[in-house]
This record gives sequence, C-alpha cells and structure tokens, in this order.
Amino acid sequence: MPPGPVPYPFLGNIPQIISADPIRPFDKLSEKYGDIFTVTFPSGNAVILNTASLVREARLAPGRQEDLMGKSPESIYPLKEIVGGTFSARDYSDAYLFEKKVFVSAMHIFGAGIGQASVRAGHAVDIAMEEIENEPGKSFSPKNLLESSIVVQLWEWLTAKKIALDDPIVKESNEFNAIFSRQALLSTMYQLFPFLCYLPTQLTREIKRAVQIRETIFPMEYRAHQESYIPGTIRDLTDSFISAYEKELAKETRKDIGSKDSIPGLMLNVIYVGSSTTSTWLTWFFLYMVLYPNVQSKIHEELDEVVGRDRLPNWKDAKSFPYLQATLCEVGRASGMTTVVGTNTIRDTTIAGYPIPKGTFVGLNLTKLHKDEREWPEPEKFKPERFLDEDGKFVGWNKLHGFMPFSVGRRECPGQSLARVMMLSFASILLHRYKIELPEGAEVPTTKVSTPQLIVQPDDFLVVAKPRELKLQD
Repeated sequence: MPPGPVPYPFLGNIPQIISADPIRPFDKLSEKYGDIFTVTFPSGNAVILNTASLVREARLAPGRQEDLMGKSPESIYPLKEIVGGTFSARDYSDAYLFEKKVFVSAMHIFGAGIGQASVRAGHAVDIAMEEIENEPGKSFSPKNLLESSIVVQLWEWLTAKKIALDDPIVKESNEFNAIFSRQALLSTMYQLFPFLCYLPTQLTREIKRAVQIRETIFPMEYRAHQESYIPGTIRDLTDSFISAYEKELAKETRKDIGSKDSIPGLMLNVIYVGSSTTSTWLTWFFLYMVLYPNVQSKIHEELDEVVGRDRLPNWKDAKSFPYLQATLCEVGRASGMTTVVGTNTIRDTTIAGYPIPKGTFVGLNLTKLHKDEREWPEPEKFKPERFLDEDGKFVGWNKLHGFMPFSVGRRECPGQSLARVMMLSFASILLHRYKIELPEGAEVPTTKVSTPQLIVQPDDFLVVAKPRELKLQD
C-alpha cells in the first residue's frame, strides 16, 4: 500500500483529515504525502490519487479497466439507504452492469432526439426568465433559482410533464438533495458510532424522510408510465428506460439482472445526480461571470455574432459557441466543485507499482488534479482559453489529459451528454438575454467556500440580471 499518515487506534486518520482542511482535506495532505497516499477510516483503507496520470492508469490501463468497479455498502451508509438499490450505489455485479447498460441505452434512445431535448430545455429557461422578470431589477440568489429550474427541466425530460417552480415535486426534490448532501458528510460519523443509526435523532428522521420522498415520487410516476406506455413511442426518459429494459430482458439471459422494478431507481438518478451537479456548475458559472465581467463580455460578443439580437440561441448553435463552451469547462476546473469521487477495487490490483488489495476504496481527488501545475500553468487563474486551440476552436470536453469533471472509465457519469445540453441551454439563453451583475453596493463574493459539502457550492451570493436589448421577430 502507498505510504500515508500514521492512523490512530479506532479513529484511523480522521483526526488528521479533519485538521488538514475542513473543505478539501486531501489537497492539504497531498502536499506532505505526495501524488498517491493511503488514509485509514474505521471501515478500512482508502488510497487517494491526486494526478490525472494516476487516475488514468487506475481507471483506463489495459487489462485493469474493471479493477475499480466496486462499491462497498459499509463505506456508504446511510447513502445506500437513502438512494436504495439504484446502480450508482450498487456494488459490481451482473445486476449493476445490466442497469448501467439500460441507463446508457435509454440515454441513447432519448438522445437520438437530442434536438428535441434542447427544445424542451427552453421551457425551464423560460420559467427562470419569468421569475427574473416578475420583479425587474431585483436581486436574487442564482443557487435557488437554478436549483429549482433544473429540477423542472429534468422532470420534463423524465416524464414529459411541465411543472412550475413552486410545484411540490420541485420542493421535495430539493429537500431530498439537501438531505443526501448533509448525510453524505456524516457517513464517517456513522462508521465511528454505528449505534447512531438506531437512535431516534434528527439525523435518522432525515433518512426516513428521504426514503419517503424516494418511495412516493418515482414509483408512482413509473406505474403511470407503465399503464400508458406504447412500444415504439418514446415520450420521455422513463419511456426510454422501459424500452431499453424490454429489449434487454427479451434476450433471456440467465444472469441475475433484476426487473423493470429497478426503473424508479434510475429515475431517481436522473433527478438527484442531474440536478445537484448541473445546478452547482451553473451557480459557479454565474459567480465567475460577475467576478470576470471581461469574460462575460466576450461571451456576449460571441452570442451576438452567431445568433444576432432577433432570436434566442438553440442547440444547433452550440458548436458555434467555442468560447462559451470553453468557459463552462474552465468553471468546472477552477471551481473545485467536485472533490473526491471513488470506487472500491473488486480484485487485487496495482497503482504506480503499489499493491492495492481487493476491497480498497480508491478516491480520485478531482480538485487537486484540476489544479495540478503540471497540467495547468497558473492553475489559480481563471482562463477559458485553456480549452481553445491555436485557431480559437473549442478542444472538446474530453480531450485534455488533466480534465475529467465527469470522472473517467467504466464508472464515469453516463448522463453527461444531457448535462451538457442543459448547461449550454441555460448559459447561452440567459447570457444572451441578460447582463449579470452584482447589486449596487454589494460586497464582492469570493470563490472561497466556508462550509464542507459533498458537491461544493459557493457561499450564497446575490446578482441582478439586467436585460440586454432583444428584437425578436414576429
């Protein structure tokens, strides 16, 4: 195993982790212990990888691409209880592989109409603009608006139903996301004191509430879809899940692959993973726009040059927005919004020459590798140009060796294409319509974060959206 801090009896390295840095402790520990090190938790050892080269070796090396496919139930309590048996929390198995295949297949079926998906994105953006313009000139929290708007968008993609920002589904989805994020940070505490899960505390009541939301919203909507589903007709992502399941089940495999009853769990994945990651990314985007008005001005110029002022941007325009796409990528890199993601080894393996036993958690420290000076000169500077080639063309989301916001390998995010559709739709339309500024006299916000979080949000801030002149054709 790679070297690391000496663990305490019973506590492991938790004291060193807590004292290193409350927000990004592994970044600090890497300064002392290097690019790869081991830390110990009550549930076992974890190996932390801090460079893109090590991550790519661990996840992509020929013959070892499945080595890091596992999930340990002990290390993710109470998250498994909250999300259920959905594939994102499932250990490596035939059922996991099957559900992932269904999820990816459904993304492809639905994505075949990616243009339609982008059209549907317009509904949620329209709602966001209506909210902004209900009280012109009034400051608002981008986090709150984007969080709810993204759920509205995802729910329409998932069910083909349009809902309002104040719909109970939006409120309950946001509540579920908040509970999940809080509980994720407490997983180590449950490892230290497992008896806590049996006590009637606020924490256990939160877990029960999250389970109640999960078991109410998604099974009910799935049953409604089953009753109205017409083979060959794809109205939304849920239909895509049903279609993909039926095609796979028709192959009559003898493996333990579960049943269509797993579909509510896939629906949950769309709402939770999609809304939390996308809304956080766009919130950081708004923050960087007010901190770097010159970048915002360049995006305005690009949008006006490509689209003009007599219509709104659409998905077909996306390839003509190299600077906007580069800026979104730089936001994902510079913000450090994704800290450590990881999986467990399903067999003995090696990384950087070190033996890693079966069952070891291997964490990818994305924040650190996205600030690695060997990959990113002047990493603390915000420079969208990093993602442009010499001709000013966008290099792509997956081309740079050191950039992996959706992870890499066989456990990378399967819904990243739709996430990019959402981000581009929201960012292009809102910046085409508005200039984003701080309220007059407001304190300039900072990119420093004050509270630990699973997916790191900036501290809340307010903005004003000032309409830009728009001459829509009749």
